Amino acid sequence: MSTPSNAERKTLDDAAEAANHAASKVAGKISSKLNEAASSASRFSDKLRSNGAALQEELTAAGERFGDGAKRLGAVTSDQIRTHPLAAVGIAVAVGYVAARLLRRR
Repeated sequence: MSTPSNAERKTLDDAAEAANHAASKVAGKISSKLNEAASSASRFSDKLRSNGAALQEELTAAGERFGDGAKRLGAVTSDQIRTHPLAAVGIAVAVGYVAARLLRRR
């Protein structure tokens, strides 16, 4: 095997330098895109956290409203039963009869 001439060595060195330059350029672009992706992921994560907190507040408020409505319904029902006990018993018997008939058919 013969040793490369100066011209060949120069050509090889130029090719190696061009390859290193291209690899550095590609690595820089990849690094830039990875940084952009990390930034986007961070913004998305922050948005999810804030939306989750807002949703939790809305659900808590809705639960409180539901509980208040259920308490009011219970109070009104209790007052009606105390005011009209015979009607309450009649309604309970009628509902029980209808439910029994519907469940017996199935």
